[in-house]
Amino acid sequence: MECWINKVVIITDCSDDIGFAVMDKLAKAGMIVIGFTKNESILEEVTKRLNEMAKANRKIELFDCNIVDIKQMIEVFQKIKDKYDGVDVLINNAQYNIDCLVSNGATEDIKNFIDININALITCVRLAAGSMIERKTRGHIINMNDIISYQIPKDSRKSIYIATKATTTSINEILRHEFRYLNANIKVTNVACGRIEGITETETDTPKLQVKDIAKLVKLILSTPEHLQVHEIMLDSVVQ
Repeated sequence: MECWINKVVIITDCSDDIGFAVMDKLAKAGMIVIGFTKNESILEEVTKRLNEMAKANRKIELFDCNIVDIKQMIEVFQKIKDKYDGVDVLINNAQYNIDCLVSNGATEDIKNFIDININALITCVRLAAGSMIERKTRGHIINMNDIISYQIPKDSRKSIYIATKATTTSINEILRHEFRYLNANIKVTNVACGRIEGITETETDTPKLQVKDIAKLVKLILSTPEHLQVHEIMLDSVVQ
């Protein structure tokens, strides 16, 4: 992680357990961590949870930022550029996840899926990658995904969610080829997680991932040598 010390990482939606765990882990590793939150009340809640060491060292900064609002996103990325010169790592953690079928799901819900899980992700990638390419620096984009897009349950009612997560996988692979074509020193990694403790609603006796393990994995991915790229990881728990 030495190469990322004092480098800037953005985590979209740092208010959930995964986002907060990753934020804390990378701040302790020496990165300047910038978290996006959905509204002022969540901003205050996350601020209270921040590790005192990280706050004292000024390694964490939070933005009340609606990632669906492109104009606001451009303004926030400009503020980050003005203060820190640019973005070095982007972790796309924000997602919209409710039951919604293709055949009869509410139109507004489908719009939210597309706006948050696809359009916002692409916007963040474009702004972050633009910063990396402009400065000709090393960069890394990690897209937090869901293993459900690979192993579709027969009785799942999350059809639209699954479709958007499958789209994330495609975008990740496309970016890998685009950056190679552009000779950009930017890695992209797709992290597909299985059932997660405290987040995924499943039967109680089903083994689940711990958020701390996901945060460790993100740090491990960033720790790989510069000449190596982890394209994709499928992470799930096993029965003890």
